[in-house]
Amino acid sequence: MIALLPRRSSGPAPIVPHRRGLTVSTGLAGLSLDAMASVSYGPEAIVLVLATAGGLGLGMTLPVTLAIAALLAVLIASYRQVIAAFPNGGGAYAVAKHHLGHRTSLLAAASLIVDYVLNVAVSIAAGVAALTSAFPALHGYTVWICLAVLVGITALNLLGITESARAFMVPTAVFVAGIFVVIIGGLLRTEPAAVTEGTAAVSEIHTVGVLLLLKAFSSGCAALTGVEAIANAVPSFQEPRVRRAQRAEVALGLLLGTMLIGLAVLIEKFSLRPIEGTTVLSQLTEAALGHGVGYYIVQFATVVLLALAANTSYGGLPTLTRLLADDNCLPHRFAVATPRQVYRYGVLTLGASAAVLLVAAAGNMNALVPLFAIGVFVGFTIAQTGMVRHWWQTRAAVGGGESPSTDSARC
Repeated sequence: MIALLPRRSSGPAPIVPHRRGLTVSTGLAGLSLDAMASVSYGPEAIVLVLATAGGLGLGMTLPVTLAIAALLAVLIASYRQVIAAFPNGGGAYAVAKHHLGHRTSLLAAASLIVDYVLNVAVSIAAGVAALTSAFPALHGYTVWICLAVLVGITALNLLGITESARAFMVPTAVFVAGIFVVIIGGLLRTEPAAVTEGTAAVSEIHTVGVLLLLKAFSSGCAALTGVEAIANAVPSFQEPRVRRAQRAEVALGLLLGTMLIGLAVLIEKFSLRPIEGTTVLSQLTEAALGHGVGYYIVQFATVVLLALAANTSYGGLPTLTRLLADDNCLPHRFAVATPRQVYRYGVLTLGASAAVLLVAAAGNMNALVPLFAIGVFVGFTIAQTGMVRHWWQTRAAVGGGESPSTDSARC
């Protein structure tokens, strides 16, 4: 039993061979899938809320999206600083542990864990929704398809994050290229190439007000999930780790912001409304490319990427649980790594928790997306507050010739 406990060393950390580290491109593929793939359910979450106010409400889709993009820019700038200040990973938990105290760090860790589990469940549910949008005959098997995908993703991540990231580069590139083709194709059209028919998903009627816009904003912020994943997994990058992780963070922000704004422009241009059994992204693709080969390529790429987007959680949560185990806040087995540097107990716990959510929600992504709001805003707020204090302490330390303390809080 003693041999299973994590060992500490006073010497320098062992050097990880570069071949096992992430580059900027593999880091994007392995750690940013959730953030990039969230364009498939983030805009839909906004539309579902604004559609309750009819055409006038849907006309606010672009302004709400621009506000979310502005918040994204702030978060990217802040997390670049988090990466530099905490190169050992941990994100909001590491920031809070050093600068905001023991209890606040546990609150940050709890919000991150909830967010990670939701990320897996929502990503898989959204991927299956894209599949059933293209093939309606599969609607009756939604839950079983979700669970099958979850088992496959969990097994793949038990092989190690680097191997997973390399395997995900091609589908990531195809998805991003497909989204940009949809955006450009839609902008060039004067009218939709095809219109999706179906029953409206929203029947309640409300007026456009501040509360409705705020609800749409908070729901749309589901598109910001996964932005912190790179900051949580800085040790997984090749040397120089900090510089590579920061570049990956900026690249993520540029890609995500451009895709969100582009899709919002198309939603307003084609006056799309939520339809039962069909995702908003499916409607946009059909309107821009028609119902031909291009439509199915984009839908299939969306299915694959959303299924793999859970990798951001499988890369971030085990690292976080390892930090918690090192601080005696979780059983020490969560800090035990396999020869492939995989924290298997964190991976398996994440998979089991996501399975419970998928079964409880019957595989419905729209039932899960609103739950993102609490975890997203709690984690972001704690990280930004902690970084403000870090900057103050750093200035004081530089002025006084001292270095800020990095003592770890213990449970």
